[in-house]
Amino acid sequence: MSEYPIIVGDRPAELQALQILALSLTEAASRLSPKRLDKIPEIIPPEVVAAPLLIAAARALSLGCCVGLDTPIEILALSARNTFELWLRLTHILESDRNLQSWRNEAFTDQFQVYDAILSLQGPEEVKDVIRGEIERVKQQAAVRGLAPGTKLLRMPDLAKAAKCEEEYEAFYKLYSKLVHPSAWFVNMPNAVASEMYRMMLIVNAQVYGWSILKTVDRFGVSSDQCRQVASARFQEPKSTVVH
Repeated sequence: MSEYPIIVGDRPAELQALQILALSLTEAASRLSPKRLDKIPEIIPPEVVAAPLLIAAARALSLGCCVGLDTPIEILALSARNTFELWLRLTHILESDRNLQSWRNEAFTDQFQVYDAILSLQGPEEVKDVIRGEIERVKQQAAVRGLAPGTKLLRMPDLAKAAKCEEEYEAFYKLYSKLVHPSAWFVNMPNAVASEMYRMMLIVNAQVYGWSILKTVDRFGVSSDQCRQVASARFQEPKSTVVH
């Protein structure tokens, strides 16, 4: 999938690859950001929605090297899984205006679900009144932005089917789930879980889907190659020295 070289087998080089990839995505998102609009048009340009997904992918990849060479495998698994999910989501929303609008609706649906969950908990009624007031405010904001809260959320298996990558989903998602969650395998067989084979699979997947996300910006007139070059140059910049 990726046209860029995938770095694997050298831990410092792998770490650097993830860092440069995260910087590349951040650079690409910043180049898409000026295309954002002050007023909400009837049809939202896809690059407006793509930019936040690139930022999210940069965060996901940064998570994969958050503790350097000692980053736990479950954190790396979370990083790879989130990058994969963001690629699936981006691929789906760029297929049609309808998919894009559904994704925008989901943000408000998610917010309402969080509020509903809070209201179901025990707590002071005056606090719940504040939450109810916030719900009304968000509803009004959604209406102004042309959003329709309450839309059914599209699950990851559905996204994988829509993107025609069900085999990849079935193959890798089981690994992600077993590592991200405290599965019996993860808890009872830590030595097996820590196998270099699994770590390398996660490193490869994070890079493959990260670069694939980056390549989507080419369709908007933003050069993914230039973003990568800028990121590489920034990574190589000497750190400033503080003189006392």
